[in-house]
Amino acid sequence: MRVTNSMMSTTLTRHLMRQSESLYRVQEQIATQKKINKPSDDPIGMRQILQYRNKLATVDQYMDNIQRATTRLESTELTLKVVDDLVSVVREISQQQAKGTTQSRLFAADQVRDLYDQVVELANFKNGNTYMFSGHKTDRAAFGHVVEVSGGVAGNLEFGLAANATNVTIEVMDDSGAVINTITPAGGGADGVNSVAWSGPVPADGLYTFIVTASDAAGDVVDYATYNGDDGSVRVIMGENTELNIAADGREIFAPAGLLDTFEIFADLITALENDDSAAIDNLTPQLDSVRTQISEFRAASAPKLFQLESTENFWANYIPQLEKMLGDTENTDLNQAVMELNQLDLAYQSTLATASRIIQPSLVNFLK
Repeated sequence: MRVTNSMMSTTLTRHLMRQSESLYRVQEQIATQKKINKPSDDPIGMRQILQYRNKLATVDQYMDNIQRATTRLESTELTLKVVDDLVSVVREISQQQAKGTTQSRLFAADQVRDLYDQVVELANFKNGNTYMFSGHKTDRAAFGHVVEVSGGVAGNLEFGLAANATNVTIEVMDDSGAVINTITPAGGGADGVNSVAWSGPVPADGLYTFIVTASDAAGDVVDYATYNGDDGSVRVIMGENTELNIAADGREIFAPAGLLDTFEIFADLITALENDDSAAIDNLTPQLDSVRTQISEFRAASAPKLFQLESTENFWANYIPQLEKMLGDTENTDLNQAVMELNQLDLAYQSTLATASRIIQPSLVNFLK
């Protein structure tokens, strides 16, 4: 077989190109400290890397979900502890005023009003810009006097009364506090929760607050806050097949179905104190005990959820380093080994260049051509 200069030149050029590619590959590995920089380097390895990265991103999301849920439950626990303390103070006032004087009961009524306002404020606790106890309707206070206008249609105005009222006036206000509508229901209002239909011009879509003024022949009637949210809960995804639901319906805390309405009890106590009604005050003391029991039961139900969140968080915290190690073993390069390989490749490349310079030399025939 005749070997020509052209054949030798082509073969040497091909080998030089391969060696150059190998040099570039190792130099890139050293520069990036990654042995797989593109799919063509190792298709199977790249697939594993993408799987590990996707799993790490998923676990990071689980951890974020868990931390936010833990913060929510801890905030709820702190809030309800304060609520329980305030209800306990109201219970002591009720017990004391069962044998109090007319003057002391009027003073106590003002105290209970202040405590009522504090409990409503706690029931409307916000985590950032969202109300925690309004279910999925996190844009509005859980308890209070709120009416929504949507699609040009106004909802009913709901509020509670501690007694029947012959006269009821509802003043609806905008964000600036200006009164935009006044509604006077025919027949007044009844003891308990009332729902009054909107009358008059309908304002632009949005949420509006309102004030209720109620009275009967004996004087003013105390009104109280009602629930403005829905029965939604917070769904926490903690794993591929693991999730946790956190109650966000404020009624489960302050007005459980079939049980006592915390704000109604407060309103009834204020009314009893202002009316100097010893029997009513005495009857409300055990009801306040029941309110505390309702709150305690809700708090107790949250404890296992905190434990579950903590356990799951610990599991993922221990799993993340394992994932990172598997990713590193697949993706990262051994710098010492890479440097040794680079030196070997460089030596081979230089040797090939030297050999080529001796084998492939111009001859007289080349010049004649």
